[in-house]
Amino acid sequence: MTDAAPFDLSVTQAVERIRARNPLLRAFISTRLEAALTEARARAAEAPRSLVHGVPYSLKDQWDTAGIRTTGGSYRYKDRVPAVSSPVHLAFEAAGAVLLGKTNLSDLAMVSESASYVGGVAKNPHDLDRTPGGSSGGAAAAVADGMSAFDWGADVGGSIRLPAAFCGVFGLRLSSETWPMVGDFPCPPPSLHYMNGQGPITRTLAGMRAALAVAAPTLRTGPSRRFQLRGAFLYAPRPKDGLWPSFVSDVAPHVSHAAGEVRTDHGLLPFHDVRGIYGAMWASHFEDLLAVDEGLDLSRGLRAVLAGVFLRGRLGHRGLYPSTAEIFALIALGRVTLYRSRERAEASAERYRASVAALWDKGYVIVAPTCLFPAPRHGRANYNWKLQSCAMPGNLADVTGLAVPFGCFAGGLPRSVQIWGPPGSEATVLDVGERLLQSAQTSG
Repeated sequence: MTDAAPFDLSVTQAVERIRARNPLLRAFISTRLEAALTEARARAAEAPRSLVHGVPYSLKDQWDTAGIRTTGGSYRYKDRVPAVSSPVHLAFEAAGAVLLGKTNLSDLAMVSESASYVGGVAKNPHDLDRTPGGSSGGAAAAVADGMSAFDWGADVGGSIRLPAAFCGVFGLRLSSETWPMVGDFPCPPPSLHYMNGQGPITRTLAGMRAALAVAAPTLRTGPSRRFQLRGAFLYAPRPKDGLWPSFVSDVAPHVSHAAGEVRTDHGLLPFHDVRGIYGAMWASHFEDLLAVDEGLDLSRGLRAVLAGVFLRGRLGHRGLYPSTAEIFALIALGRVTLYRSRERAEASAERYRASVAALWDKGYVIVAPTCLFPAPRHGRANYNWKLQSCAMPGNLADVTGLAVPFGCFAGGLPRSVQIWGPPGSEATVLDVGERLLQSAQTSG
């Protein structure tokens, strides 16, 4: 253990903050505050088990917790109580951390904002008119607002990195190759499972290192790729594609300090092209997606989608929240029009993965914006086609991806960069992030 404590939030402080702020922010779907206070007293009487002993934490309501409701944000599963805990919950429970409750997410973790018929509409602590992102938006809001010391999320399309960016905190997507996901509900179909990664959301990198150190013996069960840092490629979008046209000039000096040689001749497909590949993967595997949810066979699934899109909760139809129904409708439309060949989609995805891996093989991390836009207003995430453009490629390549706060957009909302390394490179990625942050802070 290090001398400096990685967390400075007590269970009592977190509980007080949740009671005062959660009715406004809706960061938590469910809480266990009295039980947490009781556990905190018991932890205080014990010898410390780990770096997170007695630390108040939360879990995205996608991780199974025995005896505690786990809904996946779905009204159809609002009363689901698993009998067995996920390895994530077991790891932190064994380490002596104190669970405060389960955090809000989108229905079935499908949308880049956290709103559902189960948890209501989660709000961004920086601007209550805006979303904290999704699907791990409640997690990021809770951490950013001081309700929780850390949370453990899941990221299949930017679902850790985008909320971290929107809320001004750190978020790490761990590669599924090295950190295979077990015990998440819902989970993508096996054919798309590699795109889903797990990881912590924290206020500091010291807290992130502590959470990883505790989780790794249980959750880090897959192979790593050898990697020796040589430098970084800047993966820049087209200036017209968002609200950060000065990305390269803003970050290049700090990336040089953090990683060494900085290059831009990466040869990767543009973000807008990769977004099409990502969409093709989901659309061409639409039947697989329905198959993982026993309540959504093709017939019932289409009825739920149509009811969600057109009735929007009226007449008691709550099978899918409207924003999730919209995503399902787009995937289904893509399946019958542009993206009918899963073989073609998989081949395109594999070529992109190989192009990213080739840069890692040369010793380069990849630095990109986490998002080109500030947090959207509530209900608007689905209508910005470019919102996830910089995040989705990281899922296709199964990156170790760290979102680091980096200044603000015009208007003052948080901005963020992400650092991509190969599977198993979380220590290197965190080191690069720490040096980048130090350089940015030193320059003012």
